[in-house]
Amino acid sequence: MLFRKLKLNYFGRFQNREIELKPGINLIYGDNEAGKSTIHSFIRGMLFGIERLRGRGAASKEDIYTRYLPWDYPGAYSGSMDIKIGEKEYRLQRSFHANDKSFAIVDLSTGREVKLKEGLISELVTGLTETTYKNTISIEQLKASTDTELAGQVRNYITNLSIAKSKEVNVAKAVSLLTDQRKQLEALLNTTVLKTLQSEIEDGIVREEKMDQLTLQLRELIQKEQSLDKQKLALSSSEDQEATKIIEQLPAITEKYRSYRELIRQENSLGQQEQELKAKITVWEQEQQSEVSLRKHIDELQKLGNRLTELDKNDLELQYRKDRLNKRARIHILVSILPGCAVALIVGVVTGFKPYGLILLSLFFAIGMIGYIILNRLHAKKQKKFEADYNEAKQNKAVVQAQIQDILNTYGITHVEELSARQVEVIRNSYALKHSKEQLEEHQIRRAELDDSRDVIYDAIMKYMQYFIQAEELTDITMQRLQEVIKERRLETAGNQARISNELESMKLRIEKLRWDITSLEGNEEKLLRNKEKYCDLELKQKENTIHLEAVKLALASIQELSSDIHDSFGQQLNTSVIQVISEITDQKYKDLKIDEKLEVKVDRSGDYVLLERLSAGTIDQIYFALRMAVADLLLGKDEVPLLLDDSFVLYDEMRVKAALKQLSLRKQVILFTCHKREQQLMDELGLSYHLVELTQG
Repeated sequence: MLFRKLKLNYFGRFQNREIELKPGINLIYGDNEAGKSTIHSFIRGMLFGIERLRGRGAASKEDIYTRYLPWDYPGAYSGSMDIKIGEKEYRLQRSFHANDKSFAIVDLSTGREVKLKEGLISELVTGLTETTYKNTISIEQLKASTDTELAGQVRNYITNLSIAKSKEVNVAKAVSLLTDQRKQLEALLNTTVLKTLQSEIEDGIVREEKMDQLTLQLRELIQKEQSLDKQKLALSSSEDQEATKIIEQLPAITEKYRSYRELIRQENSLGQQEQELKAKITVWEQEQQSEVSLRKHIDELQKLGNRLTELDKNDLELQYRKDRLNKRARIHILVSILPGCAVALIVGVVTGFKPYGLILLSLFFAIGMIGYIILNRLHAKKQKKFEADYNEAKQNKAVVQAQIQDILNTYGITHVEELSARQVEVIRNSYALKHSKEQLEEHQIRRAELDDSRDVIYDAIMKYMQYFIQAEELTDITMQRLQEVIKERRLETAGNQARISNELESMKLRIEKLRWDITSLEGNEEKLLRNKEKYCDLELKQKENTIHLEAVKLALASIQELSSDIHDSFGQQLNTSVIQVISEITDQKYKDLKIDEKLEVKVDRSGDYVLLERLSAGTIDQIYFALRMAVADLLLGKDEVPLLLDDSFVLYDEMRVKAALKQLSLRKQVILFTCHKREQQLMDELGLSYHLVELTQG
């Protein structure tokens, strides 16, 4: 097992303090009052809990509960500890508060809580009890010695391995059971029990005779009751028993008939709705057929509208050209005639209107007129072409307007906007048509379902009705006839059975009274037989118990004798383990020692075995330290659990501390609490690896 992480939520002076621990040596350093003992106590508390002491022990030095109870948040007195066992990692969670105690173990790989039968850590780590913990792996300052309780555990462990060949069998418990069995056997050798049984047997015989008389009377009454039952059965034998059961189903049949009528009503309603939907669908489908031509005409109107717009633009352009032609006709006069006249007039004035002047005047005037005629002819050609273009545009525009009017006349409307509105209406009706078809399909499915349900109910009612009346159809009249027939049969049955029922009731009361009397005597026969058997068995067991008692006494004596004899052989294993550790720590100074069954130690000194108390305090502490580690390996397995040392080397000199540290470095995990720098300096000097955790005051 390895300790991985401590979390002190509220414990003593610590609040939400996390401490990470690693394999090998973990050196937890801190001055006095820094919290080393608090952490040491927290580890012990997480493993075994902390009980609140009562009476004189309360609030004393031994009251760990009160010492570390948080003042500010007593209700949060709790913490957790992560451990690793093999390849599995667990989290121990514990609340220490007396009013809210809890302990849980969570498997960190799955997140599931590990269920413990008794809620003890020893169920997870075999052999790890609080006694083993405080006497082996947890060593406090000047407390390396062990107590008598650990000696008892070691003796029991050795005896188990010696006799049962297994440490799982508790021989000490077997001895205790044999002792209890001896006491029980001695108590059984008592004649008072036999006399009491004899008295109970005689009383049982008297009660048995009385029970025989009552049983005879009961048998006679039961025969009379059976006779009345036969008479009652004879009266009702003419009835159809199946019909009697069916009669009780009338309320259900009546309710089914109501459902049947309701289904017919719903079917009729759905049929009417279907007719209405079909009429609408017919109208909308016809409109759907004209939707294609409507869309085509709308597209055509749009194109014609665009064409008409172009023609209107062309009209404006032709009007513009007409105005320009008229302006140019006037300009031709100015350009051709006026210049010629002006030149001719100027020539006439200059020549004084002499004959040659008049000739020149006539010449220029003729030139002007010729120009005018040429320009006028050109203008006439352009005017003619313009008239042709104008007539063609007018004709095209009339054709387009006629086409638009034809389309509007087709739908009986006067404006193009009305056709667009009609298209919107057709589209809206197409959606309504789709929805109506879906609704019609749902109605048809629902009506089919109703029809099936109605048929099922109809068949059930008609099948029921055939037991009582003949009916061709299911109507209100046939249902009324059915109810009347069933009512008559009920009255007839009730009248015939009333008399016999009264007689049977009276007979049952008498029978119940006798049975009550017999019940008070029930169990007497079994008890009498048991007492007789017990009496015979006790006589036989008296003899057997005498023999068994002697055997138990012999077994106890044999186990106790054998336990003492075999301790020497297994005790040697413990001696060897301790010697290996102490010889390393003391640099081979002490190579032999003896440990008796009470864990008292004698050390070989110059050939003589001397008591441990005669050695120096440092040597005594070293030997007890070695004894603890050897016992821990014996009880818990070699190097299976961490070792906790709280300033345990106070009495060691430097050489002994070095030797101890070398030994500790070989173990799987060690947690060393100290307020001195000596251990850290020596490990650095020896080149030993360690994990340092420093605690500060405050």
